[in-house]
Amino acid sequence: MEQVITAVVSEKGSQKRKVFVNDSFLFAAYPAELSQRGLKEGAQLADIVYQEFCHDVLLPRAKKRVLNLLTAKDRTKKELYDKLSSDGYPQEVAEEAIEYAGSYHYVDDLRLAASYIRAGQEEKSRRQLTVKLTEKGVSREVIEEAFEIVCEERLEVMGEEYEEAEITALRRLIAKKSKNQTVFSEKERQKLMASLYAKGFRQADIARVFDRIKE
Repeated sequence: MEQVITAVVSEKGSQKRKVFVNDSFLFAAYPAELSQRGLKEGAQLADIVYQEFCHDVLLPRAKKRVLNLLTAKDRTKKELYDKLSSDGYPQEVAEEAIEYAGSYHYVDDLRLAASYIRAGQEEKSRRQLTVKLTEKGVSREVIEEAFEIVCEERLEVMGEEYEEAEITALRRLIAKKSKNQTVFSEKERQKLMASLYAKGFRQADIARVFDRIKE
């Protein structure tokens, strides 16, 4: 299908122009960049011209944009992608710019998730932290790995003291839920285990406490 530039529209609050091809938004660029390549309303946009424009003009600027965003603060891949998209970069350009930053470990969802958990674990439950990280675009697998990393760090620093503190806290929470700690239906047990896990306790510790109660 023939690709025709159907509109070049001024972008509010920006010097960039939005370029529409076959009536669909494709990318945003500065007037001089468009003029140099004869990209104007009514002109055909050959695929090779578009690819060269992305590679020579949009991609270098997208890479700089990503690095500037990361200099301000850590961001997830999704947050970076959303930012670049709102800036008018095509999907393939945004993805390549983020991949470029990731190759230098500037983008690391696992590192960001672990940092977020360390900062918020005293005030938020595991469920709350998970929800916030999911909203930021971090995958469930990465979130679980981040929780494990943070737990291992605390274990390494506190050793047996941390283990005992966790077990004691678990026993107290279970005691609050039931006057008789030794009697739980399977449904009650599963519900309580899920609740404790959501609060941030490790599955292994939860299972160990329930095993001790059963014994």
